[in-house]
Amino acid sequence: MTTVDRDKKKSGNKSASEKADKPSTKTADKSATKTADKLLERRHKLLALVHIAKKEIPLRDDEYRDVIAYWGVRSSADMSIPELEELVKYFESLGFKKKVTDPRDPGPGVGQIKALQERIKEEAGKLNNGEERLKGLVKKIAKENDLKACRNINKLKQLLKVIRLLQNREKP
Repeated sequence: MTTVDRDKKKSGNKSASEKADKPSTKTADKSATKTADKLLERRHKLLALVHIAKKEIPLRDDEYRDVIAYWGVRSSADMSIPELEELVKYFESLGFKKKVTDPRDPGPGVGQIKALQERIKEEAGKLNNGEERLKGLVKKIAKENDLKACRNINKLKQLLKVIRLLQNREKP
């Protein structure tokens, strides 16, 4: 072993070819983290449902403890996701109803979003080369490819503000 090789080993420095041989695990780590986050979010939602059901049914504390003792735990926090799903189904059999949102429901603020989008189009039309400039502003400010895709009220308000500033600059 030469002095250079020994120094490399001690310092931990690797040559470019040695680094290239080692596969990157960053992508695998990101997907694993994303999956873990989704599972944790699912667990939190199930725990919330359990506690809402406990209040809505209503169960006294001792009755609730008897129910979860079936799974051999003292608290719902000690339950796995499948066990929590099973517990929610049990509560549903007792009359608990989950409030499920319709995925087709656009949610609150739809009228405001549409109104802002229309106002932005109208105001951008008053600018020189307004349509092209609007496309660029939407990409830069809202990080969207199209104004219709932007559903963030704050971003839409910011777009409108910038367009009005541009209008003021263009006034003779």
